[in-house]
Amino acid sequence: MHSLKSCSLVPLLLLAPGATSFAVDTVADPAVEETLVQGRKSDYSVITENAQKIIDVPGSLGDPLMAVFSLPGVISAGDGGGAPAVRGSSPSDNRYLVDGAPAGYVFHAFSTSIFNENIIQDFQLFSAGFGPQYSNAIGGVFDIKLRDPRAQDFATKVDLSLLRAGVFTEGQVSENSALYFSGRASLIQYFFDEDEAEKEDGIRVQDAPEDTDYQFKYQYRLGDNHKFTLSANGASDLAAAEFTELSTEVLEEPDFAGNAKIENTFHNQNLRWQYTGEQGTALDAQIGHYENNQDTFWGGDKYFFDMTTADNYALVNFSFIVGSNHNVTLGGEYHSTDYRYDARFINYVCTEFDPDCELRRGELVDAEDEIRIKESSVYLNDHWQMTERFALDLGVQSHYNDYTEETFTHPRLALSWEFIDNWTLTSSAGTYNRLPDIDKTFPEIGNTELDSPTSEHFTLGIKQELANDWSWSVTTYYKTMDDLPLASDINDTTQPLYTNNVEGEAYGMDLFISKERTDRWYGWLAISASHSSRTNKLTDIERDYYLDTPLVLNWVMNYQLNDLWTFGGRFTAQSGRAITPIVGIQKNPWFENRILPVYGEPYSDRLPVYTRLDLRFQREMTLWGYPGTYNIDILNALNRRNVTDRNLDYKRTTSPQNFKLEDEVGMGIIPAVGMSLTF
Repeated sequence: MHSLKSCSLVPLLLLAPGATSFAVDTVADPAVEETLVQGRKSDYSVITENAQKIIDVPGSLGDPLMAVFSLPGVISAGDGGGAPAVRGSSPSDNRYLVDGAPAGYVFHAFSTSIFNENIIQDFQLFSAGFGPQYSNAIGGVFDIKLRDPRAQDFATKVDLSLLRAGVFTEGQVSENSALYFSGRASLIQYFFDEDEAEKEDGIRVQDAPEDTDYQFKYQYRLGDNHKFTLSANGASDLAAAEFTELSTEVLEEPDFAGNAKIENTFHNQNLRWQYTGEQGTALDAQIGHYENNQDTFWGGDKYFFDMTTADNYALVNFSFIVGSNHNVTLGGEYHSTDYRYDARFINYVCTEFDPDCELRRGELVDAEDEIRIKESSVYLNDHWQMTERFALDLGVQSHYNDYTEETFTHPRLALSWEFIDNWTLTSSAGTYNRLPDIDKTFPEIGNTELDSPTSEHFTLGIKQELANDWSWSVTTYYKTMDDLPLASDINDTTQPLYTNNVEGEAYGMDLFISKERTDRWYGWLAISASHSSRTNKLTDIERDYYLDTPLVLNWVMNYQLNDLWTFGGRFTAQSGRAITPIVGIQKNPWFENRILPVYGEPYSDRLPVYTRLDLRFQREMTLWGYPGTYNIDILNALNRRNVTDRNLDYKRTTSPQNFKLEDEVGMGIIPAVGMSLTF
């Protein structure tokens, strides 16, 4: 969060490689405009073919979700990883669901996802115009489904690479029940050169970035119609270092000198009942508890921010068929969430709209507080198959929270029309909202009167199915955003720290050309052209969004060389991201004999073009009589040191007439070797 100056902790989170892409089809479900990994769902214990393609994508290191960054309309905030931004929206506008339940985060701070490759059953990214069953999101919805445990003899699979180790075990417990458990931990901390890092940037690493994650699922089947599932999942991220006087962070802000640490953890427990009746009737109900702890300190013992989010929730969905052509779905969810913080820090009052966060230094905050937010939503959707070729979805959602005391009613509409054989026209529209940013609504550090951000989505697309499993599609979209937070002038004590005075818009076109797996190979080409901006409603000043990336190209291909070897490549090219140029220096008003940058027109410059090539070689093998695979991944095979940011070079700047800039570059070439073995 900007108000904590957490951008200064970024070096702790950039010490592991990013990841990339996966194989999908861009389709338009009648109910939503989405990017969907398709698969047959008759057996929920089986990983779909397209889910397997996710795992095999080059650059992902076998990670089942990192391929999201090769999808149309999705960009990353870092070097090929980090939190995804979807079609011009902010990463904070997204929502993540696992088996329909909320997840704190599905991506580690070091870019990889939290899921073992063996348990993904299906994955859907709803990037715009999604249906009424999804609430509390104005950007994208990541809907992840984990597969059911298999009724088999217990088997264990071990994965080991230079970057990560994991164990997965699964089997039948009784005649009607089965379970699986996955546990993984990063290994990069054991290979990190701490002395070299301190030599280069003045950061003495104490705990190199490391992460862990786990998933557990136990399922009991009562006949053919009832499934009871107990599940648990969680993850952690940790990094710690000492920032010396030679680090850029301390040269910019001396208060940052000393030890710093980031530790994030979350745990979720869930009980679920699924019933499948006759003639299309289905009921899905679940209750659960989710808890997320974010602990950060810096400047030695001077500053810290500890925040805990604890959510008790209940979800229900019921669907049934009416007549011969109506499929009606209704449901809702309820959340009672406690937000607690204990903090001592300098409150930097800024948002994504502000390129000069280090110049917006506020007061010292030493406080703790707790708020409880109760929110509920209900929805109704009617999928109307008007003709064999034309389908219409009409839906509505109502969402309420007792903190802002706002009630929203959101109409949602979508249609699908196969107007010629193999040609389909799709469109969707709807309104959306989400809770305001919690760190900007707490008493003392924000504004308790902030309203919920809202958005409108519109999409129009066309798709053609071709011979030999080829297809192509073009989708256009337009989004509006309103009531986004604006940071007030820190010297104006008559105004709250934040107000709802930023609006935005995003529009673009996505081209997707796909080849399904035939003749030993599959692949796709995704090209996105877009623009995203934000406007200060008080001054009518419009700026490019800081993640605005006008043109993005992703090409992915996997080829089975023979019965043992598979080869794949993924190439990414992006036009330069918007940045604010530094045009001079000024005295630091808070620290004697220190300087700060002078910025030019916000987001008026561009970084150089970003390109990256990832390669993967995979070989089937047998070791000691057990089946397994060898994997060789080469990340950034062209060794491109892509520029990801441009900052003032405090070490080489000697005067206002002789200020220097330095480029922040991403990772170089990284080879990784791994293997898996099933016992």
